[in-house]
Amino acid sequence: MEHLDFRSPKRFFIGILTSALLPFLVLPSLAQEGSQKEKEKEKTVKITEEILVVGKAPKDQPVSTVTRIDFTKIEQNKPKDLSEAIRYAPGVTVTFGDKDVYTLKLRGMDSKRIALLIDGVPDYEPYYSTFDLKTISAAGLDSIQITKGPSSVLYGPNTLGGIVNVITRRPGSEPFLTLNGSYGEKNTRNIGLDGGARWNKFSIVGNFYYQDSDGFYYPDPTNGKTGRTNSDYRRLNLNAKLYYAPSSTTEIMVNGGIYTSDYGMPAALGVQKARYWKFKDWDRTTLNAGGYTALGKKSTLRFRTFFVKYKNTLDQYTNPAMSIRQFESTFDNSVYGVFGLADLALASWNALKLSVNYENDTARTQDDLNYPWQKYNQGTFSAAIEDHISLFDQWKLIGGFSLDYLDKISGENRTKLNPLIGLKFTPRESLDLHISVSQKSKFPSMRSMYSTSSGNPDLLSETGTNAEVGFTFDKGIYLSGAAFICRFKDLIDTYRLPDGTRRYFNIGKSHINGFEIQAQKFLGWVEATLNYTYLDHENDSDHRPLDAISGHNLNFVASFFPLKSLRISFYGLYASASRWFDVLANTNFDIPSYFNLDLIASYEFSRFEIFVKATNMFDDYIYSEPIFPWRARFFEFGAKIRVL
Repeated sequence: MEHLDFRSPKRFFIGILTSALLPFLVLPSLAQEGSQKEKEKEKTVKITEEILVVGKAPKDQPVSTVTRIDFTKIEQNKPKDLSEAIRYAPGVTVTFGDKDVYTLKLRGMDSKRIALLIDGVPDYEPYYSTFDLKTISAAGLDSIQITKGPSSVLYGPNTLGGIVNVITRRPGSEPFLTLNGSYGEKNTRNIGLDGGARWNKFSIVGNFYYQDSDGFYYPDPTNGKTGRTNSDYRRLNLNAKLYYAPSSTTEIMVNGGIYTSDYGMPAALGVQKARYWKFKDWDRTTLNAGGYTALGKKSTLRFRTFFVKYKNTLDQYTNPAMSIRQFESTFDNSVYGVFGLADLALASWNALKLSVNYENDTARTQDDLNYPWQKYNQGTFSAAIEDHISLFDQWKLIGGFSLDYLDKISGENRTKLNPLIGLKFTPRESLDLHISVSQKSKFPSMRSMYSTSSGNPDLLSETGTNAEVGFTFDKGIYLSGAAFICRFKDLIDTYRLPDGTRRYFNIGKSHINGFEIQAQKFLGWVEATLNYTYLDHENDSDHRPLDAISGHNLNFVASFFPLKSLRISFYGLYASASRWFDVLANTNFDIPSYFNLDLIASYEFSRFEIFVKATNMFDDYIYSEPIFPWRARFFEFGAKIRVL
């Protein structure tokens, strides 16, 4: 086990602050009334946006580990996008690396094996079958629900690593309008507008958010503060939701969104061959419609149809000055689909849930100007049944399975049957214990099967078996924890062939085992959260660690209130050393351990709030993927105005 070195000021600070937090996490509650109000707020049900409603109370949790980040927590972090809003949750790691992508990992499993849902609608680029956290603006976020371990079968395939459901804001009982903005080094600017209103049976909510920057500096160990070449960007998010409620038991929603951007992709500093790439456009357009209706007194039906279009153009240059273009690659991709979820109360002790999901992915790629277009298409279908049976007052049995089917354009189609079984024991309102086992599948992406340079159409589906024992306790202090065993078969990765090219293959066996624990406590003048995750992982077939996964991860948030309207918060992240396999050199590359500390101070008065945010306060040379360094120490100033 790697230990923190308290001989350095930075490590000493970690020890002092962590030790200072622990007493507040175990003292008896001095603010139960405030905690109760927070519970009542979180029990408000968003009927249309969520596929599966999960409350914070232990008895409302499924047979898996669920973390919910509410609106207040998101706002306090002053995030610009989803990568900043989610990075301090237990079991979560956000890395920054190749192609300027902000990648999410849940218990070591990366975004290719995680389902990201925006108001219940899947968000992923169909050719690569992955997502980039920075493309989801923090504007308009209401809550984030993170499900790990043996998750519900109702979400369909490709949830081997977990599920993240992002819920955007709904209209309130009163109209609201908020204007916010910030400014930082290298002309880093952000401005946003968020509003909503109701009129009779209609309501509308929307947001606008614009960001741009000339790039960032990084703390070069040799030359000091250095500008990161090709790190500039421009991003625009525009989203709107229109609701119609013909009755108290039915709601219809239409949602549209536009995301446009252009940005540079800083080259790796060693290890990999430097690439000089820039997206002159990376755009996404979304449209979905659906709603909710009651089926009798206690049964419900949720449904949604959606369409997402991606259009992006990548330019590669032959020189660092990016003056000689080598090629221009274009992607014109789209996803459309439909899902339905019926929640049937068959008896007071039995709830049956049924779901149907269909998604169709289309990718059109052009390797260079005037080159022929290549078109790929595949469909995914899933049907699931899940039964929740209450055994007496304190026990609940949950079981089900999904039938998942991949319709490929060539080669053998894939069909997988994935079961789930779990048992919950809730001896009292504040305590929940659960044990569960499930099997999940991840279908190969179109890139891994059909890429002209590395594709393998004979790839098998990835299969993972997850077992978990966990608990939640919420009385005076909030505690949750879980121990888990994950066995994976046929994981998809690239290997270098004797002729120097790379190709996708299935890895025979691998595993990720571990445990995580979270503690939260609120006192009148301090609020603290502490998360720790341990991961034991290995590619069992090749007897080497899995790529860029730290064995020990610790993060904390500590907020202090020296004055009524003043909030001072520390956000800390620690990750132990990890390894990354360089397929070109056929060797492991060491990624050093790191600790990052951010500080946010905010002050509210009347309708205004002002804040200052300092990130990477120790100005450390940090990277989580080799070698793409994080931003150096950075100061940002901002304000929010509540117009209505």
